[in-house]
Amino acid sequence: MVMENTPILFPSFLAYGFFTLHDYATGMAVYHAARDAGVITPQTSMAPFGFLSAPGAASFMGAPWWQALVCQIEQESGCRYFHILDCGSSVGHAVLAHTQGQKSVILHADSERTAAARVLYETGGGLLFPGRPPSFDLTAPLSSQTHLAAYFMRSYCQRMVPGNKCPDESPEEGFPNDAYPAG
Repeated sequence: MVMENTPILFPSFLAYGFFTLHDYATGMAVYHAARDAGVITPQTSMAPFGFLSAPGAASFMGAPWWQALVCQIEQESGCRYFHILDCGSSVGHAVLAHTQGQKSVILHADSERTAAARVLYETGGGLLFPGRPPSFDLTAPLSSQTHLAAYFMRSYCQRMVPGNKCPDESPEEGFPNDAYPAG
């Protein structure tokens, strides 16, 4: 029996994949790779993937910086993105981000204050995540073009992109084995 790998902790309307966004160049690299792979077309108004901030970014960069970064990428690409700001374990940063217009945050805390922050986000039409969703993180030592091409064209998306077939267990001839990042 074939089992589908579906997320059970996150609502089904969320983007099917996330990228950890560190800066403008990373966001534009993701956009260009998605466009080149046909995942984003000129008719795409909302990207089928989203962005996560770096872990704890609310405390060292803040919600205004995060929102300005995402806004700049949206303006340049002509496409909107679901995005989540990581507030670490700071309920205060999560509440502050909400007052600054952030709709979705990650909060790694378990307390009555967390429950209050969750109510704040839910009544405001946002989402509070208790942990980071899995994301694809383009780190400096990796070749972003190679890994983004692999993500959109080969195996990372697997069934997520319409018409994309699941890959074989063995890599195709000519496709480098190091195109997959180590666990």
